[in-house]
Amino acid sequence: MNVRPDPMAIITAGVTGIVTSVTMIGPLLVDVARDLDVSIGQAGLLAAAAGVPQALFSPFSGLLSDRLGRKPMIVAAFASVAVLSVAAALAPGFVALAVVRFLAGLLGSLAPTSLMASVGDLFPAERRARAMGWFNMGFSFAAIGGVPVMGAVGGAFGWRWAFVAIALVMAALAAAVQVWFPRIPPVAVGTSVLATYRAVWGVPRLLPLLGANLMERSLFAMVAIYLPAFVMLSFHMSAVGVAPVLILVALGAISGNVLGGRLGDRFHKPAIFVVAQLISAGLGLVLFGAGLPFTPVVALAIALTLCNSASRPAFLAYGSELAPRQRGALFGLIAQQRARRRDDAIGVEDVQRFRFEKCRAARGARRVEYLPRLPRYGARSHGGTSWRSPPPIRIICQRAKRERRHFDRAVHWNAAAPRP
Repeated sequence: MNVRPDPMAIITAGVTGIVTSVTMIGPLLVDVARDLDVSIGQAGLLAAAAGVPQALFSPFSGLLSDRLGRKPMIVAAFASVAVLSVAAALAPGFVALAVVRFLAGLLGSLAPTSLMASVGDLFPAERRARAMGWFNMGFSFAAIGGVPVMGAVGGAFGWRWAFVAIALVMAALAAAVQVWFPRIPPVAVGTSVLATYRAVWGVPRLLPLLGANLMERSLFAMVAIYLPAFVMLSFHMSAVGVAPVLILVALGAISGNVLGGRLGDRFHKPAIFVVAQLISAGLGLVLFGAGLPFTPVVALAIALTLCNSASRPAFLAYGSELAPRQRGALFGLIAQQRARRRDDAIGVEDVQRFRFEKCRAARGARRVEYLPRLPRYGARSHGGTSWRSPPPIRIICQRAKRERRHFDRAVHWNAAAPRP
């Protein structure tokens, strides 16, 4: 009996794998920098080397999937990332590793847009929002599963073995797509590139759609990039201490995708997006501006990611209905706005720990011991049982900048100290 896996399971696994291959460099940065003798700032460029070409090439990858078919593009992307991950594991230096990561991001960009367009091709309109919800959950699964696993492999066996591990995963995904994924005929055969994009830009309501996507992605990026630092600075927590908070936030995003998919198949899709985004904006203003204690901050962060994620399946399902014959090109424009900053892959604790180790290794008889002198907000006061609320984020940022200037002066003084 020939049992074929559900295409949605393959799509979700594929998104998880390709996103993990791009973002896994975060927990490996300190080891990569130490092994290749570069600074953390230089090593952080590896995240941009993979993320930027993927964002820039997405519109063209969608166009290719319309003309050549979804399945060949997905298989080519997964197989290319697998081969280039092995090359990354064997890279002799930083420049070679950066070139390999750039090529992996460039060729890997063929997958996300093709997978997103496949959802629109394989699932009818009454089930498409739920399917888009599962597509989006691949990003959350990568954040709470894929990246930590690759980080654990890198910590136990070395960062090169982490790239070998992701190469095996991507090779298995390429084989699964080749064997089990349905073949979707090309939808734009016989049309020129100019005619395709003329048809896409002629779609009614396209510019409002792209504007709404940009605003939603900006809200998502604000939470993904700044929430960890906000919690760490507000409540004086380490990267290890803030990890459970981020796991809860990621679970909120998964729940939001499930809820948004069900709502998108039942109600008016644009209305769901607008209502969810208005609620998310209000929650964000309270979260970052009200100076609340720790527990309400965590609850608001979970609610914010849940509401923001709930808007995404209905939005993507609505977009898939606007241009069925140019679905890949349209989703390529939407996927281009998923460009991420490299800052969200670098933990504050990792940066400070690496710089402190460089400070200790600097020449000189004296050693600089530095610990940030930020107050412990959220801790119980000595004379009572009340919780102290953190100050506004403006004050937190000023204190963080002042503490960083003190630390930079200490590093400079220690490096310039005379030999004993």
